[in-house]
Amino acid sequence: MSEFLQVFCILFSAAMFFLGIPNDFFKFGSPVIGFIALIPFYISMKNARSWKNGAVLGFLHATFVHILSSSWLSNFKDFAVFTLGASAAGTGVIGAFFGSVLYFSFCRQIFSEELIFQDLQEDFCRHNKACSFFRYFSVSETTVRTVFFASVWTLWEWTKSNGFLGYPWGTLPMTAYRYKSIIQIADITGTYGITFLLALFSANAAEFILFTSKDNCDKCRNKNPLKNLPKPLKHSMLLCIVLLASAHFYGFHQYSKIRTPEKFLDVLIVQQNTDPWTGQNDLKSIRTSQKLCTEKLNEKNPFTNRILSKPDLIVWSEAVLRYPFPQGENYYSNTPPENPLLEYIDKTNVPFIIGAPYTIDRKNRLFGNAAVLIDASGNFKGAYCKIHLVPFAEVIPGIEFSWVRNAMKSMVGFSNGWQAGNQYTLFEVNARANPNFRPIAPIVYAEKKSTPRPTVKFCTPICFEDAFPSVCRKLSQSGAELFVNLTDDSWSLTSYAEYQHFVIAAMRSIEFRKTMIRSTNSGYSAVIDPAGRILKDLPLFEQAAMRCTVPVYQNQTTVFEKFGFLFTFLCLIFAVLVFGQKKSAVNARY
Repeated sequence: MSEFLQVFCILFSAAMFFLGIPNDFFKFGSPVIGFIALIPFYISMKNARSWKNGAVLGFLHATFVHILSSSWLSNFKDFAVFTLGASAAGTGVIGAFFGSVLYFSFCRQIFSEELIFQDLQEDFCRHNKACSFFRYFSVSETTVRTVFFASVWTLWEWTKSNGFLGYPWGTLPMTAYRYKSIIQIADITGTYGITFLLALFSANAAEFILFTSKDNCDKCRNKNPLKNLPKPLKHSMLLCIVLLASAHFYGFHQYSKIRTPEKFLDVLIVQQNTDPWTGQNDLKSIRTSQKLCTEKLNEKNPFTNRILSKPDLIVWSEAVLRYPFPQGENYYSNTPPENPLLEYIDKTNVPFIIGAPYTIDRKNRLFGNAAVLIDASGNFKGAYCKIHLVPFAEVIPGIEFSWVRNAMKSMVGFSNGWQAGNQYTLFEVNARANPNFRPIAPIVYAEKKSTPRPTVKFCTPICFEDAFPSVCRKLSQSGAELFVNLTDDSWSLTSYAEYQHFVIAAMRSIEFRKTMIRSTNSGYSAVIDPAGRILKDLPLFEQAAMRCTVPVYQNQTTVFEKFGFLFTFLCLIFAVLVFGQKKSAVNARY
């Protein structure tokens, strides 16, 4: 394959990847495209001539996928040079490393069909009469190569999606949201099991295409290629089919499973749709949110013509307020002048969760991007400060050094950024019991004159924290029964950016089997159940509010919550073993 065709395949694969991820054509992405997006990339990589060539191909693919799928990052005003430019460069470098690693799975001088697990086969055949049966189903080069490709791709997506510089966008699971039966395995493997399956399918499809091409299949030009497939390819395709079928049946069971809520939380979600770049004045956001709240609180039941009962919780989005708490109690007791916020909350007699700054260190003027809880009487009760901050946007590495501050001031205007929080906060509010809920085990209790009202414990991952399983895992392990995400993506100015964030967040509901409430400035505000279904939502870029009776299920510990990234660790072990086997093959050959 010429260099031109190699680059063409890489760009074609990147374009398909972009079309598979939520975009203006496919609002929630396209699973079909997700399954085939890596075929051109695999073909191009198989024709790489050296590890350097593989690194270049990996760099190009990673960079173009990032730029195409995350072009909305350029709308982050003066920080676009970091949010899009620096992130694209960093993603490309990581992609180059994994491209060079993938090259070795196609290196014929090292990889030999007859040497793959040869010692294991010989030992087995000495002690087992069913040797021919074992050999038929033995692991072949093609099987190892396709599984190795899927494993390395999984490790690539894990690497780019975690850590301080992690960016979990532009990944295969983002294409699969509409394929509900496949994504259910996230409660076992995390989203990286989905990545593995989609990459494995692309690898096998690419192997089939290469086999049936004119240059590689002289024997089957005039015959049915399916009947003339070599055993190694048959074994690889069979493994892929078995894994996909297993995931599908498990997912179908989980998606169709009837889950009975333990209790309900009546929530009012407000989407104020205000401009986040309006400076320090938050009066417009408060007034708009109050207006939307009042309209919903005064809604009447169409059948009885009576005002609906009060909700259990009202949720405003990220960064609605600009003055930090707890000092903000005094400020918002008088602001806005015509209808002070805390007085308004007291009148509604409903607890609020609102996005606002929180003072971490008043002396050094360190503030956190937080979700604050204000009780039904208008009193500040506590806050959760965002722990995983956006690099170069919310936090500037090295900002404590004067030369870094001077450089940032000259480029984008000085900014101290936010201070990361240091604890996982759990909030608790009253809820409503479900009379139809029956626990699995019988409960013995003493008879009481009155049954106390149940409560719901919930956590509040802020903005893109809902994209990080490691953050949500610790929040879930703290005892949370519900996720309440506060987000402000309105600066992106694009609908597909909102849907991209949504499909990533929805995976957390599946991984931990918890309902998630998303309250955003401009969208996508929605309530997601533990299977990833949308229970209720609001249109994008509109001022709106909605009431929703949110089901809260009995807390359970999923496999993923208990073992974390075990699946990616297994992929790493397999990749290392393959490299070790290749070393043995080299020694045996030479």
